[in-house]
Amino acid sequence: MSRKMKALKMHFINRRHCISGTEMQFIKEIYTDTETASTSSRISPGEGCSNTDIIDLTSMDSSDPLSLEPDIPTMSSKALSVCATPQNNDRTSKRRHWTISTQTPEAWLYIDSFLQGKKQVEKTEIDDDNPVAKRRKTFDGENEDCHMNVDQFKAACADLLPYSSTLLVSACINACKKPKTRKSFEDKQFALKLFFMASEAYRFYRPLCSLPTVRQLWRHMKSLPATERHCSLCVNEMRLRPHLFYNLTRDRIVGFHDTGTEKRRTLARKVLVIMACSLIGDWEQPIAYYFHGGTCRVDILKNLIFQAIIRLKNVGATVHALTTNTSPTFLRLSQLLGISAERPSFLVNDERVFYVFDVTRLIRVTRNVFRSHELRFREKRASWTDIELFFRRDSQMRLPLVPKLSVGHLEPDGCQKIETKYAVQVFSSSIAAGLSAHIASGELPLETIGTMEFVHNFDQLFDILNSASTNKSNTKNFGQAFTGSMHEMSFLQQALDFLKSIKVVDRNGACIKSIKCFDHWEITINAIIQLWGVMKEHQLPSLCTRRLNQESIERVFRSIRRQSGNRVRPTPILFTRAFKNLVSKHFLEHSSGGDSTMNGRKMLKRLASMSSPPVPSLTDEVPPNVQVVLSVAATNYRDIDLRLPERNAFKRVCEFLLNECLRAHVNCDVCVAYAAKESGSSTRDASNSFNLYVSNLEDTFMHNFEKLSIEENLGAQMLQLAEQVEYKPPCPDFPVALLVKLFLRMRIYFTLTRHNKICKEPRSSFNVIQL
Repeated sequence: MSRKMKALKMHFINRRHCISGTEMQFIKEIYTDTETASTSSRISPGEGCSNTDIIDLTSMDSSDPLSLEPDIPTMSSKALSVCATPQNNDRTSKRRHWTISTQTPEAWLYIDSFLQGKKQVEKTEIDDDNPVAKRRKTFDGENEDCHMNVDQFKAACADLLPYSSTLLVSACINACKKPKTRKSFEDKQFALKLFFMASEAYRFYRPLCSLPTVRQLWRHMKSLPATERHCSLCVNEMRLRPHLFYNLTRDRIVGFHDTGTEKRRTLARKVLVIMACSLIGDWEQPIAYYFHGGTCRVDILKNLIFQAIIRLKNVGATVHALTTNTSPTFLRLSQLLGISAERPSFLVNDERVFYVFDVTRLIRVTRNVFRSHELRFREKRASWTDIELFFRRDSQMRLPLVPKLSVGHLEPDGCQKIETKYAVQVFSSSIAAGLSAHIASGELPLETIGTMEFVHNFDQLFDILNSASTNKSNTKNFGQAFTGSMHEMSFLQQALDFLKSIKVVDRNGACIKSIKCFDHWEITINAIIQLWGVMKEHQLPSLCTRRLNQESIERVFRSIRRQSGNRVRPTPILFTRAFKNLVSKHFLEHSSGGDSTMNGRKMLKRLASMSSPPVPSLTDEVPPNVQVVLSVAATNYRDIDLRLPERNAFKRVCEFLLNECLRAHVNCDVCVAYAAKESGSSTRDASNSFNLYVSNLEDTFMHNFEKLSIEENLGAQMLQLAEQVEYKPPCPDFPVALLVKLFLRMRIYFTLTRHNKICKEPRSSFNVIQL
């Protein structure tokens, strides 16, 4: 007999089945064999009743009363039924009938499944005594206790610590327990923002919150798709208000002429800004700025642009176009580069770069030329008087054809002259259609056809050179992105022939050859045609020609003016600060403005969501900040009023310096007596050693400051010279170092403050003002 059958037999013998609440009957099993007769065994009534299912081997149904009698022999061919224990006081027994023999394979399959469930229960009971299982259970329990303790610790931090500190603790705990995962794009962008805006905070949070390393950030910055690395370079100038400012952390004066390679003691009145814009993607980034005194030399400008193109190439961005306006500085640059309608490009390290004039600036210049002169082409003429006549006739109609046309378009003031929309609305399809309607009705003379054709051609030309949409929703002929189709190429060739035929005529009918705006249109059109040929080689689908104008850099200038207090001409230091914030905004998608406390909380929340564990790296070391040489705690020297005679002003400065030294060097009777003695005299003779020492410091400052004012490490060099001045302090602990630093800080402050008050007048050099 098999082991399973023996176990099953013993199970059936030890079972008893409850038929009713008071009536109990024992189940008897008969095992049939060819040699041995089966015997029945009775279970003692004292054993407990089981709640498990009973396998009944009787031949009768539960409803048959004969099935309740004990010791009824059953044959092996009897039916098999399962009786379930009544539930919810339900005394009706439920049976599952099996009309198969107990010796068939189907019965043994059921028995095996029953025994398998018993093995799982027995295995659980056995595992309770297994030491390995006990250790596993203990470890799992400790993990649960650890998670519970961590949650309790976080809850305690939330109750006891400030909100920002709670977020920091949670971020550190989450970073340590979460598995290593690949850092997402948002994580790297956040780390870039933190790195550029607060490098100290980045170095502090990086190991705690597993921020990306510097090498990972560098790779992230170079992870642009290949198609988005084709870009254009936009260069423009912005006017500044002359102003000098001593940057304590950088230890230099901001506001002088500084082009990187050339520094002069000339006040900066303009700033040159270089910006890179993607031709296919949507990124645009200011990359450099240079201060100059008002007129930048063309050769220096050329070197700066070439340097920017080469450096962009080194980081993987290819510059295909250079966009400038039509100011005299850039016109001289185009002449130096040899730009013409037949040759609209130049070479930089064997890479061809196409020269494009800003289309928005060209359309404004064309409007101004159109207002001042008469234009002739192909035996036709275009005159501004036709536009004025059309405006008078159209404004008298009950339903005007061009309701947007106003006096501001015909006679623009100072602000309207530099706004592109006023010029674009003059050269529009609605104006051309209105002129055509008035000509057809006889309201305007037939000669107006030339003006109508002139306006219509420039409307389409501006559309094709300022396209931005890539979908087909734009109903205008050339409103979509430039794709180099036959229709577009045919129009550009016709536009070139049209521009070549235009002649500017004065009131006497003489041709004016000094006006070159139409030549600039030709250069731009040829540059676009040849640029598209290069882009097809790189398998670029289309070209949004609006990316080739200066709208992006003008937007940067407007943002800088707003950050500087809506000033038309910000100071150099205000421009520097605004430019730094703007770089963070463009490059790192930083949202400027808002509550600093709220921004800090958002940053800490972002830190708490970082999921990667800290990874040690030796390549993410950030160089330390520049050492602040003239760092002193006292800044109340700004309250000193020096609008006094020279002798009284000098006495006031000496008293202030001596009092600050005594405030730092307390509880010294010798120094107190020394101060009382020195304050009794205000002269610079030998009897007053302190005042004489300050006078020697003043002479050293006057002889060297103007020469060193444009140098880097200005404070360090002035400190080295001032330390060479001899002085015998009253006691060894007298703070001579503090005295020298405080004097230099105060002296630089007063010099620049007085200079800024008078620098509004035309001055070409920097002169030191004596105390």
